[in-house]
Amino acid sequence: MSDRLAVGIDADSKTLVVACHGTKGSTRIPNSASAIGKWLSTLPVGSRIGVEATNRYHELVVQAAQKAGHVVFVLNPRDIKHYAKGVACRGKTDSGDAQVIARYIAKEADNLHEHVARSPAQEQLHVLLQQRDSLVRSKAKLNLSLGAGASESAIFGRIFDGLKEAIALLDQQIQQLCRSGEQRDLYRRIMTIPGIGPTVAAFVTHHITRWPLTSSDAWIACTGLDPRPNESGARIGRRRLSKRGNASLRQILYMAAMGLTRSKNGKALYNAIRERGHSSTASFNILARKLARIAWGVFKSGRDFDPAMLKVGQACFQQG
Repeated sequence: MSDRLAVGIDADSKTLVVACHGTKGSTRIPNSASAIGKWLSTLPVGSRIGVEATNRYHELVVQAAQKAGHVVFVLNPRDIKHYAKGVACRGKTDSGDAQVIARYIAKEADNLHEHVARSPAQEQLHVLLQQRDSLVRSKAKLNLSLGAGASESAIFGRIFDGLKEAIALLDQQIQQLCRSGEQRDLYRRIMTIPGIGPTVAAFVTHHITRWPLTSSDAWIACTGLDPRPNESGARIGRRRLSKRGNASLRQILYMAAMGLTRSKNGKALYNAIRERGHSSTASFNILARKLARIAWGVFKSGRDFDPAMLKVGQACFQQG
């Protein structure tokens, strides 16, 4: 455990509630560049700062804190929720959340990964992918809430048409950026994998180059498609996906796995997995994980996809 100052931040669109471990109370400041800069100047350089991942509300303070020489951790909200329960927090307030985050950083920072700032190109692609994801989710929510056939109705049809047009325009920008960007060669190679089209390739290319990963297992963990053991004593329970990492990446790999089954070799693989007793959902998750491993192989080797990888019984598909 370090003796450096541990700071917790609860962020929303307008304000930041900040707390320091070992100090009672908290401070509320505007979520603006000037207020953040003024507050950061009061901290000793090298302070450890933790903030939960939000939509985009945490990003301004994260960027400013890193530029000011502090160590920043962007935390999974689920981890903080469980930690708060584990230390018997008896209520939930913005101030309480900031204090819990500060305590978490003070106790656990040595075991956490420091946030890695995006390059300008990564930031540009990140924003476009995030905007696309927001539109896709909004379209799905509208479809569910308005009922079947809403997208074809005279009243709501234009709303859905507008969303489809906006998504298509974003796809064009994403693909243009990927084809001309610093990772254009990798983007092209990823698209040689069956089941992976331009949009999926953009997600994979962005996320596989986002972190300094050292192994395919680390990459699979980033997708959240890694199965976690569930064992205690003599009991061996059913393994479940960790579902950590980026949910949109995981979902789009699942859709790619469904598309893969339209090919001859992909269908044979799917059938072989089903014959082992897996449900259709589990089988698609297994295929999604295999596609992610193949993408890692293409990334590290610098070569295009090898069709032999999709043959039933190949080693790369033996590692569930």
